[in-house]
Amino acid sequence: MTKLVLNRRNTLHLLGGSAGALAMPYIIRPLPSWAQSTVLNVTTYDKFLPQEFLDKFQKDSGIKVNVRLTDDQGKQYNLLAAEGANPSTDMVTVAGHRYSQFISSNLLQALDTGKIPNWKNLNPAYQNAPWARVDGKLWGLPILAGYEGLAVNTNYVKDPQSWDVMFDPQFKGLTSYIVSDFMTITMQYLGFDGDFVSYTDKPEEALKATNAARDHLIKHKDMVRKYYDAGSEVQQMFINEDIYLGHAWSGPAAKLIADGHPIKLSVPKEGTYGFCYTLNVVNNAPNAENAYKLLDAILATPEVGASMQRQSGFASTISGVPEVLTDIERAAGTLPQEQVERIVFFSPVNRDMKNEMIDKATAEVKAA
Repeated sequence: MTKLVLNRRNTLHLLGGSAGALAMPYIIRPLPSWAQSTVLNVTTYDKFLPQEFLDKFQKDSGIKVNVRLTDDQGKQYNLLAAEGANPSTDMVTVAGHRYSQFISSNLLQALDTGKIPNWKNLNPAYQNAPWARVDGKLWGLPILAGYEGLAVNTNYVKDPQSWDVMFDPQFKGLTSYIVSDFMTITMQYLGFDGDFVSYTDKPEEALKATNAARDHLIKHKDMVRKYYDAGSEVQQMFINEDIYLGHAWSGPAAKLIADGHPIKLSVPKEGTYGFCYTLNVVNNAPNAENAYKLLDAILATPEVGASMQRQSGFASTISGVPEVLTDIERAAGTLPQEQVERIVFFSPVNRDMKNEMIDKATAEVKAA
């Protein structure tokens, strides 16, 4: 993988989405105080923590790691909020743009990098990322980064430069996207602020921009084979050649590329959005010291980051990972630098207005 040069504006926001219910391999229950030191309870997404890594960590540390799977940020938030001062999990996996929600509710504790000797192995672009700091404090270890891109089957679509191609009549019925996510991309494509940062205290302006994107998607609804919700759905549509192009998160698309399918992922000239997943220590976590041991182990070697990237499809934040990936793995997770510069991190600013307007417009597109 070619090394990506990241700056304050992009710091690489390779992303994901939400989906079904909280999956629990088993129920995490509080242990008596005498047993706390040998346990660590982690809530994270499927395939984010490779089993081989967990097995080695447990063997080396003597700490038993209980993993509870989730696929939605809101469910993690609701669980922590409901448990209050007695959390059943020590660590959660939060997307950077959702920090303000968790922090304002006092659900996370600020990260003490002094307890992470291998912190130096984190890519410096992530060590210094402004989005990772709130009130001057760092709140989590960035582990995987993702972005929204234009995925195409290269057998049928040749090197598009603009989101225009998603509305090109020659591909009628051969496109797909997550409506709520592509709504913000469409706003960007039409010249509006799809992240709503500039619309703070300007609801009328925000509504006008949102409705313009809504109307554009309704006008071009015949372009869409199917609206999808999960990454596995868009992967299967590409494999079956039900679609030739679509809006996709980098993780699912990168997996297709790494598996040898004729897929290419790019960031068109109008730009896109992204985010970074972080591992966060929960406020009042009974096993916080064990959480720090796990964070340090993740940063110990590039091989851990490479394994996380292979399994998830999202890009690792750990220095040296590109050097231990195969050529096809590097190709799957690499963008030309000029495209990296087009990625803007989701901001936590004005999220309530954005969510309310995008949710309403999404429902109207689906109902049209």
